Amino acid sequence: MASDAVRGTLMERIGIEWLDIGTERVVARIPVEGNTQVYGQLHGGATAALCESVASIGTAVATGLQKTVVGIQLSVNHLRAVREGYVTATGVPLRVGRTVAVWDMQVHDDGGNLVAAATLTVAIRDR
Repeated sequence: MASDAVRGTLMERIGIEWLDIGTERVVARIPVEGNTQVYGQLHGGATAALCESVASIGTAVATGLQKTVVGIQLSVNHLRAVREGYVTATGVPLRVGRTVAVWDMQVHDDGGNLVAAATLTVAIRDR
């Protein structure tokens, strides 16, 4: 992902690192440090932002970067607390259609533990 594209965005603020970007899978991670809530655990909003970013970028790539894509419904189940290291989200498309895409994301900690599961519905629109 070009650094210019994320400059000044929430993706930059949460420290997202893109590990794999393709039409069939997108993988990205964020550090826990700097993305915590008051109890020192990873903030659920940071996890949600990571998941929405993964699916949105995946949809943009799948549509040839020719469309505007926006998340319209996000569901995240937070399954395990994380206090250090990184969390990595792997997203796979369940379907990418002409006007709507649905992605499934799993978020793991550095030890491979499943910490969150999410689904994002993305609207696909002409620019």
